[in-house]
Amino acid sequence: MYPDPAYIRALFIKHANGSITPRETAELIAFLQQEGNEDLMPLPDEIEDIPAPHMDVAATTRVFQQLSAITTPVTQPARRRTLLRRVITVSAAAAAVAAAIVLLYHPARQKPVLTAVSTGYGSMKKVMLPDGTAVTLNANSTLQYDSAGWQPGSREVWINGQAFFDVAPDAAGKFMVHAGDQLTVQVLGTRFNVAARTKGVQVVLNSGKVKVGLPDNSHGHTLVLQPGEMACYNAGDGQLSRLQADTLQLTSWKDNQKVFRDATLADIADFIEEQFGAEVTFAAPQLSQLRFTGTTPANDLDVLLHILTKSLDIRIDKHNNQVMMMLAR
Repeated sequence: MYPDPAYIRALFIKHANGSITPRETAELIAFLQQEGNEDLMPLPDEIEDIPAPHMDVAATTRVFQQLSAITTPVTQPARRRTLLRRVITVSAAAAAVAAAIVLLYHPARQKPVLTAVSTGYGSMKKVMLPDGTAVTLNANSTLQYDSAGWQPGSREVWINGQAFFDVAPDAAGKFMVHAGDQLTVQVLGTRFNVAARTKGVQVVLNSGKVKVGLPDNSHGHTLVLQPGEMACYNAGDGQLSRLQADTLQLTSWKDNQKVFRDATLADIADFIEEQFGAEVTFAAPQLSQLRFTGTTPANDLDVLLHILTKSLDIRIDKHNNQVMMMLAR
């Protein structure tokens, strides 16, 4: 019996909204496997007009597993190949048949499979993302991105720790950075620094423009930063604020330099713990308030401690991951 075009179209719609019966699924499979029916298939431009509510991921997976068992070789007519290419490129005709039914109407997007790049204490790493964006990853940090789903206009990365981004231009414009689970940074420019640590998040803009806000846009509070500004999120009170930024001081680490400007030893101790994983203690409480201005290597703890010893006239003992700062004798 010659299939009714309206009926075939209805089967595609029923499959998309999850109401198709097992018998109708078998009919749709049989239709796709037969030659000579290409004139009955929806044209590529017609597909966009067919209403297609998303199937849930679990249901889609079950259907795909059932259909992927089909192994009958099929010669695909030209128009059928055109239609299936809109769905997915596969080598086996049976897989093309299964993919046509399961994926034709864009099932609900699954969570991305993330590629992770991490650094240990005292080390840095350069990462090139698929679009050409260059990322400098600081010590004790992890960068994640969906390498398989990466595409123009939909670029997303996740950072825990610190990273400097030099974003490649994209006509579609979208580049999102998720800083821990605390802030979302929408990139409207090119060069910026993100530090997502336990105490909070800091976003420093070197050039271009970025929009910073909470992930769920709670309170509708967002900040659009201009070059030379930074956004600071305090994990303790949940406040997001705008400040002027010393970009040289805050981003020089990417060039393996750490710039301190009138920093207390307490601040330097925090840096040592984050950067090198070493615990710093003070033999005398007043030592924590001594101040230091200078430039040191960003990834060499021994050199940093030597410079502090000579500059502040103090004594520092280091054993494994324990650092003790004491008054000079």
